[in-house]
Amino acid sequence: MIGPDGRPPVFDGAAWVSSDRRYWWNGAAWQPIKKPGFRPPIAVTLIVIVVVVAGVYAALKLPKPPPPAYGVTNAKIDSSTQFEFDYRRPTPCTDLSFDYVFFDGGGQKVDNFADEKHESMPANRTIHFTIYTLQAIDSNAKRFDATPTCHV
Repeated sequence: MIGPDGRPPVFDGAAWVSSDRRYWWNGAAWQPIKKPGFRPPIAVTLIVIVVVVAGVYAALKLPKPPPPAYGVTNAKIDSSTQFEFDYRRPTPCTDLSFDYVFFDGGGQKVDNFADEKHESMPANRTIHFTIYTLQAIDSNAKRFDATPTCHV
């Protein structure tokens, strides 16, 4: 007996199969073997469904983080001639400047500077400012307040 591939068939325990495993003998003719498509196990399907449902639940029910705060945040003095902070505002400003007041550990005012640069500031976006001064900040300064002024 010769299979459709021109070589002798192999008996696989249930039927005669061509040596290339593409056909089987039904007793009268060679029939193509239909390979089953991919069928994932039921457990994998159920796990995917559970993960999707949990993700949707988390997206709908868990609290959303609050938006970033407006105003000056993360203010710190880096050195005697450098300090930095973040600033965010709800409305845009095309001409923004800051006044800086420095305080010692007891809350007493020890120094102040008026900003000489004027910045443009978009709305609802946090901008990081690093300020360099030519005049040294008082050595007792532990913190500062930056007061913004929008010149219109």
